[in-house]
Amino acid sequence: LDEKWKKLPKEIRDIILFGSNDDEIKFNYDDGYEKYSTKKTFEGVINNLERRYLETESEWKREEISQYQSESDCEKCKGMRLKDEALCVKIDNLNISEVATKSISEAKKWFSKLNNILEEKEKKIAQHILKEINERLDFLLNVGLDYLTLSRESGTLSGGESQRIRLASQIGSGLTGVLYVLDEPSIGLHQKDNVKLINALKRLRDLGNTVIVVEHDTETIENADHIIDL
Repeated sequence: LDEKWKKLPKEIRDIILFGSNDDEIKFNYDDGYEKYSTKKTFEGVINNLERRYLETESEWKREEISQYQSESDCEKCKGMRLKDEALCVKIDNLNISEVATKSISEAKKWFSKLNNILEEKEKKIAQHILKEINERLDFLLNVGLDYLTLSRESGTLSGGESQRIRLASQIGSGLTGVLYVLDEPSIGLHQKDNVKLINALKRLRDLGNTVIVVEHDTETIENADHIIDL
């Protein structure tokens, strides 16, 4: 382009960024050896980057393309990711998105007090759902994840946090006869929460499963049924 970007008409800038749709554009090529012209539709810079990001299996390419990406909240929902109709439904003056901003420990307190707020008819409707939610929150608390928010993106979790979330879900599933292999699940865990993690591992064992843990933490090693020192 010989013209400065800000001096280009909006219509031209939109075509460059978002493509020409079905309209064909004349392209002139000159590679130093030959010159030629052709007419075809133009994909657009943003559409091209999005397509390449989704299609590639190369992490390196994704990292390169991600340099041109940024996150911003939707102007309509303000980052809540739900339609107005869903956000209008509130319990104790909070909608589902506002509840999701709470940490696991805060959410546990909030859900536990709902029985004192709901009317009898509402309690009957919600009793099974609340039981399931409270049990799942307890599983997460028992593996030392009380500080995580419900809306936390999985890509921002550490390896230890991801393992403990999977551990909590497995305890909740009630599966038996399964072999679990965990690689240092105590990474990033505060020492005071170590007992909770150990108890969660024992509970998984007591359900009838085999749990193999690769660990350097002394307290975890001392609570093992068998130790293999490599």
